[in-house]
Amino acid sequence: MTAVLLAADIRFPMQRANGVQTVKTAAALARRGTRTRLLVRRSDPRPTPELLALYGLGPEEGLEVRRLRVLHRKGAFRLPRAVFLAQALFRGAGWMRQGGLVFTRDLQLADLLTRTGLAGRLVYEAHAVEAVMYGERGTLYGTGEVATETKTARLFRRERRVWRRAAGFVTTTAGIRETFGAEHGPRAHAAVVPNGCDVPEDRRFPGLSDEVPPRVVYAGQLYPWKGADVLVEAMRDVPEARLVILGGIEGERDLLRVRAAVEAAGVLGRAELRGTVPQPQVAAELARAAVVVVPFLRSAMTERHTSPLKAFEAMAAGRPLVVSDLPSSREFLRDGENALLVPPGQPEPLAEALRRILSDRGLAHRLACTAYAEAPAFSWDARARRLRELFEALPC
Repeated sequence: MTAVLLAADIRFPMQRANGVQTVKTAAALARRGTRTRLLVRRSDPRPTPELLALYGLGPEEGLEVRRLRVLHRKGAFRLPRAVFLAQALFRGAGWMRQGGLVFTRDLQLADLLTRTGLAGRLVYEAHAVEAVMYGERGTLYGTGEVATETKTARLFRRERRVWRRAAGFVTTTAGIRETFGAEHGPRAHAAVVPNGCDVPEDRRFPGLSDEVPPRVVYAGQLYPWKGADVLVEAMRDVPEARLVILGGIEGERDLLRVRAAVEAAGVLGRAELRGTVPQPQVAAELARAAVVVVPFLRSAMTERHTSPLKAFEAMAAGRPLVVSDLPSSREFLRDGENALLVPPGQPEPLAEALRRILSDRGLAHRLACTAYAEAPAFSWDARARRLRELFEALPC
């Protein structure tokens, strides 16, 4: 199996979804026998094994982590993004010349690598259609940013080049692949590989949580498009339950916004805003949940381009799920079978679904059991297996 360089411009450690997804994917590839080098920013002085432990990982044979310095030793600002790109481009090109594959979700880096004449050793992973996401970024993240035609066109051209030139192309949803195909034409070696979750080998369905009051759990970042505000409003009509929000960073505007929404909804006395929880502790927090909610709003991106880690993690934890009813959700969820799907952005149907699960133990058990049984299909190891199948099928 060809050696893989996984290049990601992320802080290490990084507890947000893209950081977890990158590191867990690298570790799973190594675990399944692929010599893997992970290229990330050097942003923490602690030794690599200590940082891997923050992801619940021990030393993995075949996994090497290279941490690139992007700041002066004294911490002076030095255009860290440009420094990372330059170093990753140099190292990636050298890796490919030696016969290895470069695997990255960094569109700009992938585009630069296609210009080295070594695109036959490149696999790009798309977690969104960047030209689409940029167009609604101001709404998605609540920044008010207005998209420009110039940048939109630049992203479109960049994605077209990578789609047409990279040896392999991975998308985390079928919707992303279909959008690329519609915009840029057909191509070979384009695989849909969803995000993943931790699934221990020794598993037994844990049963439903008996905590009183029952815990309604949201886990993830608090960007407006994630829909935590809608869940807060829905909780007004679920007085028997306690709201637990795992995510957000103290002092950032998203956590301040959601905290204000909790106060305005009058549910502060039965709510916990826990902030960012270390990744290895997430499973234990989910295990205490009576129900886990993924309440995405409807947008061009969420409609077809979202593969939510926390939904997979809730499946692996054996928890009943309530999720916004979007085509991206229906790629792996079925209403009334392994989740309840509700109209996005509407607190009343969300509250009704929560009350159904909390009042009907038979329904909750059936949903949780089915999701739990299906979780191994979305494990990190299953993800690595599908990636290896793509890598091995490439003509390079």
